[in-house]
Amino acid sequence: MESTAFDKSELNKVGRHQERAHYDKTTIVSIVREAKIAHVAFVDADGLPQCIPMIAAFEDPESQDLILYLHSHPSSRVYKLLSQPNVRVVATSTILDGYVLALSSFGSSMNYRSAVLHGYTLPLDPNNDAEKNAAFIRITDSTIPGRWDHAREPTPTEFKGTAIIRVAIDTASAKIRIGGPVENKQDLLDDHLTSTVWTGVVPVKHITTAPEPSEYSHSVPLPDHVRQLK
Repeated sequence: MESTAFDKSELNKVGRHQERAHYDKTTIVSIVREAKIAHVAFVDADGLPQCIPMIAAFEDPESQDLILYLHSHPSSRVYKLLSQPNVRVVATSTILDGYVLALSSFGSSMNYRSAVLHGYTLPLDPNNDAEKNAAFIRITDSTIPGRWDHAREPTPTEFKGTAIIRVAIDTASAKIRIGGPVENKQDLLDDHLTSTVWTGVVPVKHITTAPEPSEYSHSVPLPDHVRQLK
């Protein structure tokens, strides 16, 4: 990426715990790519706030100008609104990394990585099937790496019945908490408390388990792109 970080502004600046803030694009992109799901917030045609979980992928994660693709359906409410140009959108992704247990319930927390992206809709050209197909490939391979080349391509009906929302990201930030509990100094002086209350971190790991073939796929060798999913 040519520009490695977003400038801080009133829109993207992290308020509390600024020491946990990250504005570099590499960190922000990595969180969204690992989460794979973004919660997309916008104001609908009736002026009501909405927030929808959607499959998300970057058009080119290495580009200076970040473009986010969102998987949708042509008849959905969200697509009808966000297929219009210049609609403001906020997309967030969060990954839970651990439970942080402190001496007090108030001091207990979680370790996490979160990204908040601000942008505006930039619709695909409805007459450019190649552009839409490229977006399908990007979303498929961002969700399940290598799958596009190992499965049937969409039929014309499927192609028509799937929609892509494109969002140009103009600013973003990430917030990351790591480490153990932050204790009240008075609690640490309480020998009874420190000797009876368990404290520490319980890490959370997102893992895959053994692939489970469908009833009609038992004789098909397990491909590398499935074996390597994590």
